[in-house]
Order: sequence, then structure tokens, then C-alpha cells
Amino acid sequence: MKKGVFIIALLLTGIGVGFSQVNTISQAQSMFIYNFSRLIQWPANNSGGDFVIGVVGDNEIYNSLVSFVANKRVGSQAITVKKFDDPQSLSRCHIVFVGDSKISRLSEVISKLQGTNSLIITERKGMINSGSAIDFFMDEDKLKFVINADNAEKYNLTVSKSLQDMAYKN
Repeated sequence: MKKGVFIIALLLTGIGVGFSQVNTISQAQSMFIYNFSRLIQWPANNSGGDFVIGVVGDNEIYNSLVSFVANKRVGSQAITVKKFDDPQSLSRCHIVFVGDSKISRLSEVISKLQGTNSLIITERKGMINSGSAIDFFMDEDKLKFVINADNAEKYNLTVSKSLQDMAYKN
């Protein structure tokens, strides 16, 4: 219970993560992605092996995630971060982050992930209308996120009510 309250408190204070708290946008995104992994429920058949976070086309967030999740776990699963230069090379991932440089290929990512249990995150507001479950965006100097829980449910994922409540509302 204490762990859950801490995570929620961390996210609540991070809803508008300012740069006094972190050095870069990618570090803030890494913190959020890690916390998303703990507030989304994957099907039971996804609890074996490593918890895999895939990054399509963004070296900065890849490097930041590798550093941020070092020695961390999601439940009993060790976290592995994989880099994919092309959506067609995607393999099994719990979370797939699509960098802005590859956003034009979001439809390929979605097509490749059909039938999987993957949470798709982008860094461009409005992509939830194209199939992502979570979009990061900047509002003045604060990193915020929006959620489309229906898109997550298409991949058999359940977004916690507390995470939905923390998301930016249009």
C-alpha cells in the first residue's frame, strides 16, 4: 500500500514536471514511462521473462531509459530496454515508445503490434486519435500526458483509475 501511495504521489507531483526537477525532457519521460509500467495491468501471460520497453527512433530517450531503469523491476520482472530503428524490426515489448522522428510511421508500429499486449506511447499530442494509448506533450515548460484507455484496452491492457485521473484533460 505504501508503495502505491508513493507512486501516485510521485506522479501527482510530476503531472507538470518542470525542469527544476529533472535535467531533460527525456529524463522526465523515462520517469513517467517507468511509473506507467507500474500503473497499467498486463495480462497474466505477460508476467514471465523480462519486462521489455522498446524505443522506436529516439536515441536520447533510449539512453535515458537505460540509465533510469537500471536495476529496477516491474513486479518480479527485470526491465530491458531495446532500440528499434525501424517499426518492422519490432519484437515483443510491453511498452513501445515512438519517438517524434518516427511518428510518421506510427501506423506501421500499430500494424506490427496487432495481437500483442503492448502499450504504445508517443511524444506528440493528438496521436491518441491515431492509435497510441499515451501521448506526451509540453505545456509551457511542463511535461504532461494524455491517455486513451480505449486504445490500451485494444491490447488487453487495463489503465488504473488513478493513472487516468492524473492525465491531462482536454
